Amino acid sequence: MSNFEIVTGAISAATQGIFSDPKVNLREKNYAAADYLLQQSGNYLNRIGVIVAKPLVESDNPAAPSPLGRRISADVGARLAELGYNLNLKEVAAPADKVLYQTPEVVPEFVLSGSYLKKKDKIEVYLRLFENASQKIISSFNYTMPYDSELRKFSEADTQIFRVPPQ
Repeated sequence: MSNFEIVTGAISAATQGIFSDPKVNLREKNYAAADYLLQQSGNYLNRIGVIVAKPLVESDNPAAPSPLGRRISADVGARLAELGYNLNLKEVAAPADKVLYQTPEVVPEFVLSGSYLKKKDKIEVYLRLFENASQKIISSFNYTMPYDSELRKFSEADTQIFRVPPQ
């Protein structure tokens, strides 16, 4: 391998953020957030009522869903399910997993939702767990994560096609 190939490879890697990219363990962050939501909710949350997980919306573009919004809610929901809570993950499940969540429609007692805001070098996440009937927030948690290349890929909005009727 020539010096030229080594130097150009290193420059290419550096410009793509490979060396300077802080690694984020997304699942670990989301599981910790779920634990904090549970701790904050105290005895208000029960294991009988259904909690529906909604995709988080991007604050700057709420109409365009992204894989990141679904992934955060899915991870938090999965952690709550691991701890024995009754979750409906149908709206945030990966396409291959949607068949696993074909459950009868029931009115959820609680809703897990929130938003996130992309900044230059970080993402701010705002989670809320609220009672569906009263819309009362029973717990909330805000946290930040470095905006690394993995999160950039996840936060790209899904492609949407809009049809404009002829005039």
